[in-house]
Amino acid sequence: MSDPQMVSIAINGTISEINLAVKLSSKKTFLETFNSNSKDLSNLTRSLETSSETFQNSALAWSASLKIPHNETEQTQLLNAKNTFVISISDLTAYTVQRLDESIATAKWSSIVLLIITLFIFFRYRYRLKQIYSDIDKACALDTNGEQKIAQTQEIDFVLKRLLRRTLQTPSACSGLINPSSGLNNLKGLLTLCNTKKASRTSNTIFIAVFEIDQYDTMVKPLPKEESGSLFKKIGEIIALREQSLDITAHLDDDHIVCVLSRNSKHIALEDCEKILHAVEASAFTTAKGVIKLTLSGGFLLKTPVKSIEEGIDDALQLVKKAKESGGNRIAQLRDRADSYR
Repeated sequence: MSDPQMVSIAINGTISEINLAVKLSSKKTFLETFNSNSKDLSNLTRSLETSSETFQNSALAWSASLKIPHNETEQTQLLNAKNTFVISISDLTAYTVQRLDESIATAKWSSIVLLIITLFIFFRYRYRLKQIYSDIDKACALDTNGEQKIAQTQEIDFVLKRLLRRTLQTPSACSGLINPSSGLNNLKGLLTLCNTKKASRTSNTIFIAVFEIDQYDTMVKPLPKEESGSLFKKIGEIIALREQSLDITAHLDDDHIVCVLSRNSKHIALEDCEKILHAVEASAFTTAKGVIKLTLSGGFLLKTPVKSIEEGIDDALQLVKKAKESGGNRIAQLRDRADSYR
């Protein structure tokens, strides 16, 4: 205090720290951003900046008056400015603590709500899973009392169709009816099964779909016979996931895959064919040269009573060409009028 020059240096250094602290006081924390009132914070910050500036000016004036013998006025002004500055700091500190308390409470309740939602999803999932397993038990259980079992979930429909297809559609025992490379029916096996199941088709309509691999010449044809056979076998398994009890799948000698579908409507049959295309596109096929991705092009039509299965296949092959000309990985079908394609 006896050296005015040192006092001035010390006060200037302290004022720099105060300026920095005032600037930082207006910064919000992460939790404060959810609860703070911008108007209140801005008023408190403005009050702090004003009282800080008044205190700094008073401190500088008092520092300059140290050389004067009687400087009680400057000292009194400094003390008053200091009290106002301290009050502004206290107000902003109290406001910040209040906002932090509210933010912590908000975070706590948000965590509780998220926990409740998570538990609801978990128990809902367990409940649905329990329903599916219960339906599977009903589908696989022996019928001892003739009671009708009703499935509670839509997911079990797929399992029931698969079980029904495996129960009613047994593979042909004659080797002459099976394509040796893939294990699927050949054309002769297809026609034989069509005649066998003809009497079972009462109200359903018959549709024919022929599929061809878009990358056949570049990726499939160069493969060894064993690998290409495994590839067609996997495609047959993908098709089998959508196959119903009266459906028939065949692997022709020219490596086209034929599906004879029995459905209630054209929309359902075409939708199943579209799902087969998407499933093959999403699958990966492993070969000796690595994993390859394939897509199918298809031809789809309604089998009319006046045409045989062979004639229907020939017409569907023409539709396959139209699908490939349009870029592949799609299904072409006949419109209601003849010789027009979609």
